[in-house]
Amino acid sequence: MTPGFRVFAIRYAHREGVAATEVFHHATSADEPRAMAYYLWLVTGPAGAFLVDTGFGCEVARIRDREDCLRGDPLDAVRALGVQPEELSDVVLTHLHFDHCGELGRFPSARFWLQRREMAFWTGPGASRPSFRRVVMSQDLTDVVELNLAGRVRWVDGDAVVAPGLSLHHVGGHTAGMQVVRVDTGSGVVVLASDAAHYYDNLETDRPYSALESVSGAHAAFDRLRELAGPAGDIVPGHDPAVMSRYPAAGPGLAEVAVELTAPKIESEELS
Repeated sequence: MTPGFRVFAIRYAHREGVAATEVFHHATSADEPRAMAYYLWLVTGPAGAFLVDTGFGCEVARIRDREDCLRGDPLDAVRALGVQPEELSDVVLTHLHFDHCGELGRFPSARFWLQRREMAFWTGPGASRPSFRRVVMSQDLTDVVELNLAGRVRWVDGDAVVAPGLSLHHVGGHTAGMQVVRVDTGSGVVVLASDAAHYYDNLETDRPYSALESVSGAHAAFDRLRELAGPAGDIVPGHDPAVMSRYPAAGPGLAEVAVELTAPKIESEELS
């Protein structure tokens, strides 16, 4: 029997006025600026608790001019949901862009799940190109190397099962080793797309985000997301503020901070 997983999206930062040229590869004059939310995700159930991505912290926010974007410490929300970050045994890193893999030292008990192709790219000859180099922090990469030397990286080559009902799938496109997370809750499937689809619009209009390792790979990732979700599953994009309004708050005091992706969606009439 599939474990009864619950899945939460935790918003830790929010940025206004993101240019359409960032949101869409080959943006047009009809595309308007929009806001961008930054998330990490928590999966809980009888099999344990699993964190997906770790975000970025105050120092990186200062370096990258994101200080005004931060909305508090996301680990406070993790604790409010009944999980102690210091005790987490498994953390999934969907990819190694700065806003998804920071402050790994805050999880002293965890092993980290990462695609082999992701680390191979960032330690290979293409990583120094300006279009790629700008989206990573060297300290994050160094942290992964140190964790590997300590035997705390679980290398994935394609697909892997983290726990029954919780699996990882390489899709590529956005980065060479981009992976997504499929959660079978027992009552439905939730696919955490992370940056395989930043916004609902990217997926629904078949237009990838601007930061890409492969354009054709990004389109193939859209197809893979749909396949993983099936006809009735939910695909949750990695940066769309609309996620916060489509699902209910994860608990008392968590409004505007965390929503439960396995709870019934908020009907559109309630949003009007």
